[in-house]
Amino acid sequence: MTQHILVKDAMSYDNYTVQANASVEEAAAALQKHLLPGAPVVNERHELVGFVSEHDLLRQLLESSYHSTSKATVMDVMRHEVMSVKPNDSIIDLAQTMSQMDKPKLYPVVSHGKVEGIITRGLLLKALIASRAQGSRV
Repeated sequence: MTQHILVKDAMSYDNYTVQANASVEEAAAALQKHLLPGAPVVNERHELVGFVSEHDLLRQLLESSYHSTSKATVMDVMRHEVMSVKPNDSIIDLAQTMSQMDKPKLYPVVSHGKVEGIITRGLLLKALIASRAQGSRV
């Protein structure tokens, strides 16, 4: 029997997001607290507007401390073009995309413009391993 696993079956519904108007320092502290390499960025209507990574924040923190510049917001450093997935997307298709070297390790799961959760490489691995253990194909 073939089992098709969808993103919604493997994703984390702990949809931690960062507000676009948050300071870089606040965002960095939040990522550290939640042990995340990055997070979706939302506006005041909780719509996805970007993505910010530890790398983005680190670069800004280094630059601002070196130049003693004013504090930047997440909106200033985030990526506006966000790779996201939908809850009903196949994890096989996503795993193939994520296995490429230059692809993100974490994707926001979005439905109707709103972030419902996240999917990571680790969650994909967990779903694939569980499926194999059950003796079914994904």
